[in-house]
Amino acid sequence: MLVGGVVTVATQVGAVPPGSARFAAAEPSPSASPSPSASPSASGSPTPATGLDSALTAAIKSRMDSATSSSYGVVVDVEGRGRVVAINSGRSLLPASTEKLFTTLPMLISHPQDRLVTAIGATAAPQSGVVHGDLVVRTSGDPTLMGLDLTHLAQQVHAAGVNKVTGRLVLGYGNLPWTRTRSGWKSSYVPWDVGPLSPFAVHSNTWRTTSYYVAHPTGGNLWMLHNQLSKAGVRVVGGNTAAHDPAMSTVFAQHSSGTMAEIVRRTLRQSNNFFAEELLNIEGWGPINDVIKASGSGGTTTDGSGLSLSDRRTAAGEVALLKYAHDSSAASLWLQSLPTACQTGTLKDEFCNTSGAGHVWAKTGTINHVKALAGYTVDAKGRWVTFAIITNGDTSTSRAMKAIVNSVLQLRHYAG
Repeated sequence: MLVGGVVTVATQVGAVPPGSARFAAAEPSPSASPSPSASPSASGSPTPATGLDSALTAAIKSRMDSATSSSYGVVVDVEGRGRVVAINSGRSLLPASTEKLFTTLPMLISHPQDRLVTAIGATAAPQSGVVHGDLVVRTSGDPTLMGLDLTHLAQQVHAAGVNKVTGRLVLGYGNLPWTRTRSGWKSSYVPWDVGPLSPFAVHSNTWRTTSYYVAHPTGGNLWMLHNQLSKAGVRVVGGNTAAHDPAMSTVFAQHSSGTMAEIVRRTLRQSNNFFAEELLNIEGWGPINDVIKASGSGGTTTDGSGLSLSDRRTAAGEVALLKYAHDSSAASLWLQSLPTACQTGTLKDEFCNTSGAGHVWAKTGTINHVKALAGYTVDAKGRWVTFAIITNGDTSTSRAMKAIVNSVLQLRHYAG
């Protein structure tokens, strides 16, 4: 379960339940896109192994020899056939952005239709346009919040009859952490590879790159909201501050994100580092560790995006997670969230004009000297194939990706 639980927030402006309301449950809606048509209704459950396929293993080794990697791992499981390739299957390697698979799966399993709510209110309704006391903005950690959303929130506050606030603008951050970076990150990552993390993020915290903002993104974002309130005709007399759980019994404005499934889809398809880290802040390590234990995937990590140089996964562990996901209640949403070869996300320009186009659903991973691809395809017999390929110490990540693509194409042609 997600830390903090799920609290349904009223969509009608007015009373708000006590405590730190974080999620609003959304009504289930039809999927925006169907499951991949080529995907058979395969089970990820273990199947009796008939032994590794030496010919396929040799073919993949031949292609991976051109990857310019100092180390790599490859694991391939085929529905009904078992494990057919296991090259350095248990070798501990940097996973790069395939780490996002571990971060996002728990949310698709537990809370796919929930929405993150940002609300503004006070302890009492305005009197003659004046709020006597503080104006509270209660954050949910929504990583998709944009500057225009703050403008709309400010306009809603004014439309609710508020012209003046005698107190301060107070950020209610609940249980969200204030950490700006993760262990294992290079200092150069922020703000160029990922914005500084924050319990109250706006525009992925990349709208400014000054040293002061990078050190104080939450304060900078509060001032943006303060200024938007002023432009909307709401004067806040005091300054800005933050509190764990400030009182708020009346809501003047609120903004809801897309569903968690939609946020996860954006995170995986775009390989969005900031979204992945903010989702980790929201859910905490508990659900991730639970999924790792249930799937038997193992490994260690210190972040949610795969930027950390302290992260370690194995190809066998990633296949275990992928098979667990495909057997879970989130299987359909999971497949829709992954980049599709020559169609969507970070695979949009890969596998084009090959048999892999439209028939590979996988998460990419790229950092300096690291390339990875983990996901699914269908072989020549129409069997569901789960694979993970991780390379480390690459002299050329482009050559490593070419070797990975050629290896996956071997799986597409496999009929053993």
